[in-house]
Amino acid sequence: MNFDQLKEQWNNEDGSSVHIPNTIEQLKKSKHPIEKIRKSMKAEFPMQVIAVILIAFFPLQLKFPSSQYVIYYTSYAMLVVISSYYLYGFYKFYKQTGLYTGNTKNSLWKIYHELKLNMERYQSFGFLLLPHFMITLGLEFYNVLQEKGKSLGNIADSYQQTLILVVLFGTLAIVVSIVLWTKYIYGRQAKQLESILNETDE
Repeated sequence: MNFDQLKEQWNNEDGSSVHIPNTIEQLKKSKHPIEKIRKSMKAEFPMQVIAVILIAFFPLQLKFPSSQYVIYYTSYAMLVVISSYYLYGFYKFYKQTGLYTGNTKNSLWKIYHELKLNMERYQSFGFLLLPHFMITLGLEFYNVLQEKGKSLGNIADSYQQTLILVVLFGTLAIVVSIVLWTKYIYGRQAKQLESILNETDE
């Protein structure tokens, strides 16, 4: 129910014992965190699109031989498909936040749950980029060895173990960075919305 209508109904009733909750003011507070979310999304969306486009030029920048293009661009094609799905959901959520008026608690709950879902999607998108970048690094490492006239078989076991550990800890660092970045960008607003919703339940 619209809280403006609810307040009017309560005002029309007799009896001084009727208490009108301060939910309207509490819901209006939510406009501020939602505006922050929209501002962050508006800045991020073009950056993400540009980043996906620039990734297509990595083989040229890293001077991959043409024989490796099929490997790279097969991986890149998968990345573009995944990115398109994510960016569509990202844009859809951005449009949804623009329709929020702050009049009902239900609409605020919907925005809150969509924000949490979008945060999970944001993190998943970052994680799904890892295989492509691993392939890119693998090709670059292979090319460096080729230039030195070596192969993976020429690398000592100790160096192979070091390489595996570097990849493992590098992946872990990227995963942690993605989680922390998501919380930094949207986590505070999510907590503000949750706090407002909890206040309206009191």
